[in-house]
Amino acid sequence: MSEHLSVSQKAFITNPRWQVLLVKNPLSDPSHIIWDLPGDGLIFSQSLRDNLVQNILRETGLTITTVSIPLNVTTFLDMGNRQNQVVRIIYLWRAQGNPIQNKEMVWVDPVQYQHYPFPDEGYVKAFQNYLAHSRLASEEFLDRGILDHTSDYLRQRPPTPP
Repeated sequence: MSEHLSVSQKAFITNPRWQVLLVKNPLSDPSHIIWDLPGDGLIFSQSLRDNLVQNILRETGLTITTVSIPLNVTTFLDMGNRQNQVVRIIYLWRAQGNPIQNKEMVWVDPVQYQHYPFPDEGYVKAFQNYLAHSRLASEEFLDRGILDHTSDYLRQRPPTPP
């Protein structure tokens, strides 16, 4: 058997309430659910972005709009084929629309990630990296940016008496 290298991309999708979308891992045992992030492997000849955008739309019904730097990059041997080494990249995304409603997906508060079993430590590190940055920093990547929010705040404050 020859050795192969493949790329897997996952989306750490946040909603306006800063919750993260989790999907049930298809290899889960019904008695022990393993959670995952949406995404899949890279299709040859597709760009990283186009591939992940298509995978997320198909899997969740969401249109992902903004991407930031990766929250985690991990490499591991595929459990089904030990001759295949996988490089997995987890990106922080903002999405538009409403996800497909089913029992296979759930929005969770990121500080509660310890209550959701994941396939490996790479997911835990992605949550830790996300939580290590303030929401304001996340807004800089995912929303209008810190300067707009600061300006809005200052405009809404009542004037202070002299």
